[in-house]
Amino acid sequence: MRNEKVVLVTGSGKGIGRGIALEFARAGYEVAVHYNTSKEEGLSACDEITALGVKCILLQGDTGEADVPERLVKQTIAQLGRLDVYVANAGAFRGQKLMELTADAMDWLYHVNFRGMILGAKAAAQYMVENNVEGSLLFNTSVRAYNAHMHDCIYGAFKAGMNRAIESFAMDLGRYGIRVNGFAPGIINVRCAPEEESEHPFYKNTHRFVPLRKNGRAADIGKAVVWLASENASYVSGAVLKVDGGLAAVGAPEEISVLEETFDLSGIYK
Repeated sequence: MRNEKVVLVTGSGKGIGRGIALEFARAGYEVAVHYNTSKEEGLSACDEITALGVKCILLQGDTGEADVPERLVKQTIAQLGRLDVYVANAGAFRGQKLMELTADAMDWLYHVNFRGMILGAKAAAQYMVENNVEGSLLFNTSVRAYNAHMHDCIYGAFKAGMNRAIESFAMDLGRYGIRVNGFAPGIINVRCAPEEESEHPFYKNTHRFVPLRKNGRAADIGKAVVWLASENASYVSGAVLKVDGGLAAVGAPEEISVLEETFDLSGIYK
C-alpha cells in the first residue's frame, strides 16, 4: 500500500542500500534507487521494488563527485514529485596502514564517505525547508565509528566524524521539524545466502565475534532505518542507532587474524 511519500537511498543497487530500499518499498514509499557502477543490480532492485506495488526510478552517479549528490536529489523530486526521506548510504571501505597511506586514498575516502553524504543531505534539507516538508535525513555510519579496527584509521575517523556531524545537523534542522539520525551497521552478510555462510571464507566465522552469535542481513538494517524515518520514531533526532548484534559493545574485530596481529597470542591456545 502506497503512503504517498518518497525516499532516495544512495548506493541502493546492491548490499545494505538495496535492503534499505526494499524495506521502504514494503512500507509504501516510492523509491529512488541509486547506483554508481552496478547498473544491472540497480535494474534488478527496481524490478523487485516495482513488484511490491510502488513506483521506482533508477539514478546513476558517483557521489564522490561534488555535483552528483545534489543532482540525484533534484532528479528524484522532478521524477517522483517530492522527497520525504534522504538516506545517505553510498560509501566504500578502503583499508590502509598508517605508513602506507596516500593522499589520493585519503581524498577518495573523504569524498565518498563524508563530503558526498553531506552534500546530498544539504540539497535534501534545502528542498524540505523550502517546501515545508517535515522529513528525515539518515546517514550510514559504522560500528567502526565507536571502536578502532586495524587499517581503518581514515575510514573510521570519517565515520566517527559523521556521528558528530549528525548531532549538529539535528540542531540546525530541528526548528523545521526535520529529523536527522544515523545507523551504524555491524557485520552484515551481503555476499552469500544464509545457508552458504558455513563455507564462506569471511562470514563462516564472523558470527563468533558478535554477542548475538549471528551475522546481520541487509533487511535488518532496512527495518531499523524505516523505523527511524517513521512516526514511531517521531521524537528521535541527533541519534545513531547501532544495528550490530552487540558488536560495538565489546569492540571486537571481525576476524581472528586481527587479534593475532594486534596482540601476542602465541601459546595461549596450546
